[in-house]
Amino acid sequence: MEKKFSIGFRVWHLLNMVAIFGLAFTGFARVSFLNKHDVAQKIVAGLADEGITLSEDIAVTIAKTIRAEVWEWHYIFAPLLGMAIALRIFLVITKRVDIPLTGLFTSTGIQEKVKYLIHSLICLVIVVMAVTGALYYYHDALGIAKESIKWTEELHSTLFIPLMVLVALHIIGVIKHEISTGESIVSRMIHGE
Repeated sequence: MEKKFSIGFRVWHLLNMVAIFGLAFTGFARVSFLNKHDVAQKIVAGLADEGITLSEDIAVTIAKTIRAEVWEWHYIFAPLLGMAIALRIFLVITKRVDIPLTGLFTSTGIQEKVKYLIHSLICLVIVVMAVTGALYYYHDALGIAKESIKWTEELHSTLFIPLMVLVALHIIGVIKHEISTGESIVSRMIHGE
């Protein structure tokens, strides 16, 4: 039985997808190829080849400047995720969509339960990451000392890999469902029919 996806749900899913992938890319860039210490070492080594000596501190400052434009996108995608969360809450309150946790307890088949468990965990992790990211970003405005809020940055970063695993499981589940049932979930998510 093919389920029709409402325009509100499809907009929420699109906002969520764009925000999550944008945030994931910028977060991944920051800890991998734009890591300030790795980039600083490359700057120091490259300048040394030209006979120029540069301190590690100055190289780190230059590295931060190089990655700043990519990292700014993290702060653009974050409000987009906030809008997606607000839209999902609105859709739940207006009873246009169910909370995935409801399906976990009402479904009977193991595959359905796994689907709802993954959806529930994705929602939980996204909300926790959004709250911890916002707390860390706005700690000054909230009057919270950076030292006392450090745990939020650590939790935020730690949840990145579990979220990516859950998103991968979600995508694999959609592909498996499309292949095994012939239902066109992706097409319906885009077109609604």
